[in-house]
Amino acid sequence: MNMTKLGTMAALPLLVASAGLMATAPAAGAATSAAAACTHPAWQNKSGGEGTAAGSTALVRTGPSADCGVTAEVGTSVTLFYHCWVTNSAGNKWTHVRINGTQINGWVYNGNLDDGGSQAADNQCS
Repeated sequence: MNMTKLGTMAALPLLVASAGLMATAPAAGAATSAAAACTHPAWQNKSGGEGTAAGSTALVRTGPSADCGVTAEVGTSVTLFYHCWVTNSAGNKWTHVRINGTQINGWVYNGNLDDGGSQAADNQCS
């Protein structure tokens, strides 16, 4: 798995690193159910909000679920621009974001954002 890691070094405004992970291949049924759990809802740029990771880092994913792939990992020094939010099938709110200074965008679980993410009713993705 390759993912982009951003933020944590003051000398470099943008740190990009690849991490290779070794894992055993999941059973075919497990791969199918994980793929089914990763949805890709439509999103629009409805919010002017922004925030950062709530802990030391936050994962930016391809869809609003922990079952979705990771496209980037951002530190607390990286600003995330909010677009809109959804509630996934597990009842958790996720915000669609763009990483400041990049064209990288994706979904972050609201619990991993310093201010709880985008939550205003008029910022809900359609």
